[in-house]
Amino acid sequence: MTTIKYILRDMFRLIARHWILGLLTLITAGVMLWILGITTLFSLNLENLLNRLESELVVQAYLVKDTTLDVNSVAEKIQELEYVSAMKVYSPSDSLAKLQEKMGSHSRALEMLGENPIPYNFEIHVRKAEDVEPLVDELKALPEVDDVVYAGMVVKRISALSNISSRVALVMFILSVVITALVVYNTIHISLYSRRDEIGIMYLIGATRAYIASPFVLEGTLLAFFGALIAAGGILGTYFPGIALLENSLPFLRTSLLTDKNIIFRFCGLLAGFGATLGWVCSYIVVARFINSITRPE
Repeated sequence: MTTIKYILRDMFRLIARHWILGLLTLITAGVMLWILGITTLFSLNLENLLNRLESELVVQAYLVKDTTLDVNSVAEKIQELEYVSAMKVYSPSDSLAKLQEKMGSHSRALEMLGENPIPYNFEIHVRKAEDVEPLVDELKALPEVDDVVYAGMVVKRISALSNISSRVALVMFILSVVITALVVYNTIHISLYSRRDEIGIMYLIGATRAYIASPFVLEGTLLAFFGALIAAGGILGTYFPGIALLENSLPFLRTSLLTDKNIIFRFCGLLAGFGATLGWVCSYIVVARFINSITRPE
């Protein structure tokens, strides 16, 4: 208990002695972790939106007009294809009724066609945008399929946007972590350097490396942890108003955004834990290197 008491005393002395540097570290860590948190939540929301768009991508496969064609057998063959997640069969009459519903008051023009020209067709859903192209190739290779219709340019853009968003999120994550780590690292390094003579004397009179290092490691861990708490508070104060504004401006996004408060609170808890861990790792590295340098024999 006495050892812990002295370690805590030294830690608070460090914080009081370098309070301006500590405050700067606290604010910088808070801002960078807030950026990290907001960037991560933005990436998660964008991923949800893209997943929804991908699940709504439809490939329409039209069969050849052949009265002897076994539609059920063709449906089973298509359902077994690797990229198919869901499928719905439309008969010629169902397709015509669907088209009349879309055309509304202009549907009378269809009466001029006489016989229904629409063959049996399948509305096929995929799991990911990148699955559309290979699925279309497989469908076109089937002799029973006469034509395949899909939004090719939309598919390519969604797939490209998904890849870009993942890369941008990764870059932002790495930058935020690196900058926060450097700030904490430099804060602890300055604290250590200002006490280099005292640390050398403590080592010479028999203080263990763990006892010397503990106050500095605790200081870095606490600064990063409280910075993460500031970031979590900032996220809770800005995320939900931002989501509400988006939902009011773009109602179609409501089913794609993370609005569950329990998930956001858990995310903030993870962010606080991540901040404390990052502070501990950075502090431990700089303290170990510094103590090794001053205790190394000349």
